[in-house]
Formats: sequence, structure tokens, C-alpha cells
Amino acid sequence: MNRPRSFQEFMHWLEVGAGARWLRLAATLLAVLLLSLIVAWKQFHGATSEATLVQADLGRQLAGGAGFTTLVNYPQTMAFLEKRGQRFDARKPYPELYQAPLYAMVIAGGLRVLPEEFRASLFSSAPVPPDGYGGDYFLLGLNLVLLWLAAWLTFDLARRLFDGRTAWLAAFALLLSVGLWRQTLAVNGTPLLMVHALAAFGFWARAEQAIEDGRRRAALGWLAALGAACGLLFLTEYSAGALVLVALLYAGWRLEGASRWLAVSLVAAGFALVSGPWIARNLALTGSPVALAVQNVALKAGDPTAEPATQRNLLSATLPEIDLNKLGNKTLTSVQEDVKSRLWAGGGMWLTAFFVAGWLYAFRSAVANRLRWVFSAALLVLLFAQAFFNSGESDRLAAFWLAPLIIVFGAGFFFVLLHGNAKLSAWPRACACALLVLQALPLLHDMLEPRRRHFQYPPYFPGVFIGMRLELEQRATDGRYGLMADVPAGAAWYGSQRAWSQPVKLRDFYAITVEQPLVELLLTPRTLDRPFFSELAAKSVEPDALGSATNRFGEWGRIYTGLFSGALPPEFPLRAPRKLDENLYVLLNPVLPTRPQK
Repeated sequence: MNRPRSFQEFMHWLEVGAGARWLRLAATLLAVLLLSLIVAWKQFHGATSEATLVQADLGRQLAGGAGFTTLVNYPQTMAFLEKRGQRFDARKPYPELYQAPLYAMVIAGGLRVLPEEFRASLFSSAPVPPDGYGGDYFLLGLNLVLLWLAAWLTFDLARRLFDGRTAWLAAFALLLSVGLWRQTLAVNGTPLLMVHALAAFGFWARAEQAIEDGRRRAALGWLAALGAACGLLFLTEYSAGALVLVALLYAGWRLEGASRWLAVSLVAAGFALVSGPWIARNLALTGSPVALAVQNVALKAGDPTAEPATQRNLLSATLPEIDLNKLGNKTLTSVQEDVKSRLWAGGGMWLTAFFVAGWLYAFRSAVANRLRWVFSAALLVLLFAQAFFNSGESDRLAAFWLAPLIIVFGAGFFFVLLHGNAKLSAWPRACACALLVLQALPLLHDMLEPRRRHFQYPPYFPGVFIGMRLELEQRATDGRYGLMADVPAGAAWYGSQRAWSQPVKLRDFYAITVEQPLVELLLTPRTLDRPFFSELAAKSVEPDALGSATNRFGEWGRIYTGLFSGALPPEFPLRAPRKLDENLYVLLNPVLPTRPQK
């Protein structure tokens, strides 16, 4: 119908013509926007982990033209680079050696499109509780956009594999999943992994359809794009790059003759083209394709003998050795947790049950059926890769960022069951709405809660970090002095200031002060909210006893004991403590002079 020429034609266009479709689409988009605003307002509580803040800081460094550098100084980084001939320079930040770069690159791209004055204002002022930090709100907006993009890609893939009804059910199930909302509001980049995974399987579906139709050239092009998507997954989360192994096996299995080796080569070339420059950079800096993240294979979060944070905070260039018993235990424990709880609570929820039950049924569409089995194999590989290669510190779990694909195939099998029931098949929309209501109940519970404080305290209090930066600027602005924290990424992100991570050993602390005198040390509830006598306090030792005075925190026990008793050791340079809150202290250096005011 052309442009309406009368009011009657306009009403017809609006009620039953193209206008009705546009009206439904506008209403849907408005509902999604309102849902996002309400959930974010009620449940957002800022970044929740050091890993997230390290990547956010890396993104800001990139946006500012400082390259892939970090404001966080880990003792291990200092020792490792010094061994390779790069000494500490207060004016030159260290290169980032622990995190994959793509989430930071997306953050940098988002910051660069903002006007310069507005971008600077995000990081300049301390929020008034319960409001949050401007930079955190930017991360929230970025993750919301990525979630919306993931919902659209979910809709597109479900429609391509099944039909429109399945597409709408899958998209709304994703947007009503409390597990995926919690990941989004943690601003850890999980929605970016969801987008890459959906894009990869979108390319996979097109390649499979082209092979099914006998279009060899098109199939090879889509397989090259699939390899590139696997490279993007690798650059977002190193263990996620294991998807390329499934892609290579698929290319070798689905094609024959000369096409088989060409397909395998194109998948590998797509992966290498995307990930190769970053791998080359890491090899040049550290000799490892994933830099110091390679040690995560030998580490396990929560294990006192293999704690990742402990390893980063040792002033040693020696990487931990792999213990096969610990590695096997770590892998099996993580996979067991995935199977028992994460897959069910990770986002798919009810649709995870339909996905698993669907293994007993063959879809009518050969493309959908084959791709479902390919995804099942990929899910298994990625769960094991995460368990094997990661230390357990990362918040971005495969069970969460693969949830949209579980939802797609679960929604497809839901309608298969519905069509097999004579009574329920007459009410497909009502049944789909009932399933969505069940999916939305946990999210509705969260939405009814009171508004949260928009930053994660403890341990992060933006005003404290900004105040520490101002205190440091009163002493010097040329990088001559530094600060240290037990949450250094928080100090770097919120304080916009280079920060040392508190070392495990007190002697390493003194070695760092030789390189850069310290003005401040921040100790938060992350360290101090522990049983005093059993963990924090220094233990006295009888003269004839074997051993030395120690505790869980080694020589730092003397400092913690002095902090609570009010008598810090006289040789400790930061011996002027300020109590800001319960288990929140800033230790100042009373000797270093204050910069003269002009």
C-alpha cells in the first residue's frame, strides 16, 4: 500500500497494514527499553571483580592513546619484565599481560565516540551514595547494548533454523532470564561473548545450509567467517577460542576431497588473521601466546596453595609448575559444577530442560538437527576448555554466554512437543506466554527488591580512591611517589591513578619501595574482614620451638596486629593509619613531604 491519502486509509494501514507491524515493533522495543531501565535501576551495583576493572582500565588506556597498558602494577609483572630487561619506570605503564583484549577494545571504542569533555567528566568526580561512578554507568550502558544485540542475534538464528514463533520465544526468554541479567549488570563483558557465540553459529548455520544446497563456494566463505568469529572469542576469553577445534573438525567432516583441506585451511586462516597480531605481541613480550595468563592452567581460585591472586602478588619471575593431580581435580570439579547447577541457572533455565530432552528427537530440518549436535559437541568442549585453562577467577562462564544457543534449541523443541499434543497445539501463543512467565518469575522477584547502592562496597568505594589520588597529587605529580592497595584495579579505575598490588611478602613490599616510595596503602574488608586471632594476627613462637612467627598472611601479620592495636612497627614507612570505616584503613607515609602550593 502506498502512502495513505485519507484518514480512513491511514487507519486501515495502522490496524491491518504495514503500520500495525511497525506499531508492534515499536511497542516491543519500548517494552525492552523500560524493562532494561527498571532492572538496571534496581539491581545494578557496579563492577564486582578485579578482573572486570582491569579490563575497564585497559579500555580507558586505549581510548586515551596509551596502548595496551595498565595502571595496575603487579609484583609478578615487575619481576617478569625486569628479568627480560624492562625495569620499572614510573612514567611508563606496564603492558597488560593477564587479560584478553577484546572487551577492553570495545570499551575503548565506546569511549572514543563520546565527546572529549563528557568522557573526562565520567571519571572526574566522586558519586554521592547510593549513586554510582560515571565510568561504571558507561560500562552498564555498553553491556545493555550488547545484551540487546544478543537478543536480536538470538531472534535471527532461531528464525533461520526454525520459524518466527520460535524466534520470538527465544528472544524474549533471553531478555527475561535473571541469570543473564545478573551477568549483564556485573558489566564483566559476558554479553560480548554471547554476541560472538551467536555470530559464530549464525555463520555455521549459513555454511551448513550452503553445503546442504551444494553451494561449495558460499560454504567456504562462511567457514572462513566462522574461523574469524572463533578468533574474536579467543580475544575476548582465551579458553573460548577452543571453539575453533570444533570448527576444524566440522570442516574436515562435512566436506570431501580437495574441498575438505581448503575448508580446514580457511577456518584456520580466519582464526589466525584475527588472533595472530595479539599472539605475536604476547610472544614478543613474554614468550607465551597468552602472556602470563598461561599460568592459569596451574592455578585454582579458592585453593590456598594455588591462588591466582597470590601468584600475581609474588615478586618472582618464576611461573608455577603444573601439578597433574590438582589440574585434574580442578577440571572435574568445574565441569561437575557446570552440569549440576550452572547450566540450569545460567540463563536457559526451563529451556535448558527442553534442550536436553531434545537430544532424544530429530528435528525435521536437517540443518537444524545437524547444527544442534554440533552445538552440543561445542558446549562439551568449551566447558572442559574453561575448566582446564581458566583458574576459576573469571566471571564469564561458558554456561552463561552459551545460554542463548541453549535457549534457541530449547525453544525449537518446545514447539515440537506442543505440536505433538492435540489439546495444547491449539493454544501455541498461550503456552509460549506461560513458559515466559515461568522464565520471568525470578527476574520479577529481583525487580521488586529495593534499589541497590550503585557501587560494590565492600570493597570498592569510589570516593576513597579519588581521595587517595588527591592525597598523592599533594605530594608530587611527576610519578615520584606511588600508592598501593589490596584491590589495585579498583584504585586504578576509580582513582585514575597507577596503583601497586599489595605483595604477599613484606620483604617484597620493601623491594617495591626501593623502586618507588609509597605514600599510601589501602586495606579493605577484602583483607581485613577475617578472624583476627586465627588469620590476621602475628603468632608468637616459643624460643625453643621449630619454625618462626607466622600466620596465614606471613610477615604482614605484624602490620595487621599493629593496625588494630594502634602501634605499627617503627620501621614500617606507612605508619600513620586512618580508619575510614569498619575494616577500611588508609595507611599514610608521614615522612614524605607535601608539594608546595603555588
